[in-house]
Amino acid sequence: MTSPKSFALAPLALALAMPALADDNSTETLVVTASRAPQQISDIAATVWVISGDDLRAKIDTGSDLKDALARLIPSLDAGSQSRTNYAQNMRGRGVLVMIDGVSLNSTRGISRQFESIDPFNIARIEVLSGATAIYGGGATGGIINIITKSADSQELALESQVSVQSGFETSDDYQWKLAQSISGGTDSLKGRLAVAYEKIGGLYNADGDLVLPDITQNSSQFSDALDLMGKLEWQLAEHQQLSFTGQYYDNEQDSDYGVYLGPNLAGLSDPSVIEPRKGLSLDKQPQTRRHQFNLTYNNSDLLGQQLMVQLYDRSEAIRFFPFPSTYRPFGQTLPMIGASQQDTDIQGAKLVMLSDWQNLRLTYGVDAEKESFTANQRIYSASAALASGGLDYQLERTLKRYPDIDNRSLAAFAQAQWALTDNLKLNGGLRFQNIENKVGSIVPILQQYLGDLGVYQQLGMQAQADAVPGGKADYDVWTGNLGLVYQLAAGQQLWANYSEGFDLPDPAKYYGNGVYDQSGSGPVLLQGVSVADNKLKGIKTDSMELGWRLSDGGLDLQVAAYYSQSDKTISYDRTNLAVKVNDDKTRIYGLEAKADYQFDQGYYSGASFHVLKSETKAGSDWQKLTASTASPNSATLYGGWRGDKTWVDLNWQFLANYNAQGQHLEGYDVLNLGVGYQLPAGELRFGVQNLLNEDYETLWSQRAQILYANLSNPALFSYEGRGRTYALSYSLNW
Repeated sequence: MTSPKSFALAPLALALAMPALADDNSTETLVVTASRAPQQISDIAATVWVISGDDLRAKIDTGSDLKDALARLIPSLDAGSQSRTNYAQNMRGRGVLVMIDGVSLNSTRGISRQFESIDPFNIARIEVLSGATAIYGGGATGGIINIITKSADSQELALESQVSVQSGFETSDDYQWKLAQSISGGTDSLKGRLAVAYEKIGGLYNADGDLVLPDITQNSSQFSDALDLMGKLEWQLAEHQQLSFTGQYYDNEQDSDYGVYLGPNLAGLSDPSVIEPRKGLSLDKQPQTRRHQFNLTYNNSDLLGQQLMVQLYDRSEAIRFFPFPSTYRPFGQTLPMIGASQQDTDIQGAKLVMLSDWQNLRLTYGVDAEKESFTANQRIYSASAALASGGLDYQLERTLKRYPDIDNRSLAAFAQAQWALTDNLKLNGGLRFQNIENKVGSIVPILQQYLGDLGVYQQLGMQAQADAVPGGKADYDVWTGNLGLVYQLAAGQQLWANYSEGFDLPDPAKYYGNGVYDQSGSGPVLLQGVSVADNKLKGIKTDSMELGWRLSDGGLDLQVAAYYSQSDKTISYDRTNLAVKVNDDKTRIYGLEAKADYQFDQGYYSGASFHVLKSETKAGSDWQKLTASTASPNSATLYGGWRGDKTWVDLNWQFLANYNAQGQHLEGYDVLNLGVGYQLPAGELRFGVQNLLNEDYETLWSQRAQILYANLSNPALFSYEGRGRTYALSYSLNW
């Protein structure tokens, strides 16, 4: 197991083809996180973290999932959901831009499954920049998490194998196992790696030994099969030229016999006592996340005295959800509707970066271009079959349009500079201009589509089909900048201050396409719609300031930063249909993020991290706490252990504090986890216990869901308890 105390970052994917610039063994590892060009960690005026592959695997192999492992390793990242979603898993109280090898996993449609995209077996390291930034585009108002995939380590043939199992030993369904294998190697000019990882997850059980209620909102990770197939090739074309290609196929699909039993005629929607997980689910298309991604990078380290990097990428994803019950009252009659969406996104893009060096000045500049297409359908299931089965039998009736089609185009130019004012003082600054074009398709809202498809309007002597809410085109021109100073106080010690701006465009698919219709909202005639022409979606700009200090001195590593961020608008949700609303209310979040650890003699170590913050929105002339559905609670992690030649032991204790705002409450909890590793003559054996004290708690996502969906159904339907005590065993071999 590697040391948990590392603040140095290896280069991001945009510099993967710059091996001569990066030295992972150096105490001044070069990074590109903050400027998209290699910089020494001591020169960066920002909070940066690295999670090595070994540190990540130490958490994963002993029982944690990726979302929870990251929350324990990144001080300002909220706790994981223990389900498919990473909705509102914020950094510094705001949204996160997640990337794989420099390619964003965020999209115009804000679906929160970015961490359900790769098996940790294929992760070399994860690099993190805390705080708002627009250097990589929109969406990074809270920070950036960039997942770097593994490459061939050398020309020699190498194989890596892994097998792991997990269980709480509650029932025969309480299991989780994984098999993974890779092969790598090559020649002087060409090397590559091919890997496959397959994981099967059974039921997840709470501290009382009961099956966790399946999540019908953002969907469960239990009873699922995941496949991650990845290949990477790297060519040395000439002395200063490299070309690399990465391809990935990822598929995670639920295959469950369990559903949420809601009682006769779905009585559980009003009577929570009948709600329970029960066998007998009949559903042809269960929740799924399917992605493929291709990434081609060319680097020339000496092009007329400059460095050139060109990156081309293609990403497609298809995301399917579980049927969700809704009840409407058209024309005074009760109309149940049970639907599940499938949402498809296709993205192609290109990045070009140039780097020029002078004596005291380094300039990085370039352009980014991207296009994105989004479509979504809604599968409507028989209400009578669902009512008769208590929500277990789903028979497909028809398919409708769920959201308007969205076509997004983005073109950006940027420049970032670093100027050495003195030997100890450096100035960093940059500008980015981005033009965004949203094309929104026309759409009839789901209720009006359904009534028209059923023939209701025609039977009532009205027009057969409802009017569509018109689409249109919206353009945005966005300037963002950043400025920072970093001062070298002494060897291994820096003080920094920075100002940076971030930009985010809220989800247009959930904003546009809603309308007010005649007949008290039931009729086919559109009276007023949320359209591009009448109600253009507003972007949100975030200004962030930070003051930080880092120290690496002997066995002590410390990094602490105080920050303040303020956005000019606030996102909220219509509680009746979860449509996005953008309010002209300012939001401010300020806090302190810190991590420290110390290496004692004889291999012992200990450390702690914490994140305390205050989140407020301005209502009129007063500031009030941000709603608990999106606000981040205070958190802390304590850890310690021992590391010998062949054995290591790690104990990790994660704390979440209570949060109260506007009559809403998040209940804090703490979870203790144990990990042990032993180096065998061939391979390594790892053992772990998650939730060592068998704490009974509801996950942070569960509590948020009960607030978000409070007006749609009984809160008990969204009560997802944390996993109880679970044992994990893994074996890995490099040969």
